[in-house]
Formats: sequence, structure tokens, C-alpha cells
Amino acid sequence: MAERPNPQKGSPGTGERTRSIVAITVSVAALLVVVIGLVSTPSAPATLDQRVDSLAASIKCPFCNGESLAESASGVAADYRALIAERIESGATDEEIRSEFAANFGEAFILDSSGGPWSIALWVLPIAVLIAGVVTILSLRRSGATSGQDERSPTTIAEQEVGRT
Repeated sequence: MAERPNPQKGSPGTGERTRSIVAITVSVAALLVVVIGLVSTPSAPATLDQRVDSLAASIKCPFCNGESLAESASGVAADYRALIAERIESGATDEEIRSEFAANFGEAFILDSSGGPWSIALWVLPIAVLIAGVVTILSLRRSGATSGQDERSPTTIAEQEVGRT
């Protein structure tokens, strides 16, 4: 007797195909969120105190142990915060102030490097590898399911092999 198709079941592989499309869509959406978050730059703080705090947080204290100028309670850090405030009041841009500190102490003392291309690559590359891995696994699973695997049971295959000899 012929088996009637189940109307609730889709064609073979439909569930896998839907899951793979959903997985790829979610992965691409996550990648877009990260890229948009990295590319968009927040507006500059409006007040003097906000700019000083922002700059002090992005510059490492040259004489403190791994702290930014904003985190450090040392007198040296307080002096540098006052210097930053004076430079802002005299019309210097945030980038000019960071450049001055980098020139005096080295690039290693600039903590805010979020705008560089390497920083974006460090965020995007792992996500791209993850997406490539998911696509590869799904395509291998799909090709394994459709590569002509014998759908007969092992006993049926054995019976047919015995019948040939």
C-alpha cells in the first residue's frame, strides 16, 4: 500500500533549509549591528567637564600603574587633567590634545583607539569566521543528506547482496 504524504510535513530538508536561512539571517544581522556600532561615532561631549573627563579616560597616566588620567587619584594625574582643561579652554580639539600626549609620552599612552581599522577588523573578523563556519557546516550537512545515501535498511541491503551472489 502506498504511503500517503503527510500534509503537515514539508518536503524533505525543508526544516533544515529554514533553520539554515534563519541562522544565516541572524548571523548577518549580528554582524551589521557590530559594524554599525563601530562605525558610528558618538557626538563630542558638550561641556568642559565632560570633554576633560572623556579625554582623561582615553589617556593613560604616564606615572601611574595602568590607570587612565581619569581613574588615578595621584597629584600628577590631577595636574594633567588641569592641563587638559586649559588646552580645551584655549581652543584645542580632542585630537590635538591626544596627539600632544602621544608626542610627549608615546602612542602606548593613548587608550582610545576605537576608530582605527585594526580595531574594526578585530571585531568583524571573528564574526565573519563564525558565519563562514556555520555556512560550511550547514552546506556539508546538506550535501551529506543529498549525496545519494542509500535509504534502504541494512537488512534490505544485505538481503539484496545475498540475492546477487
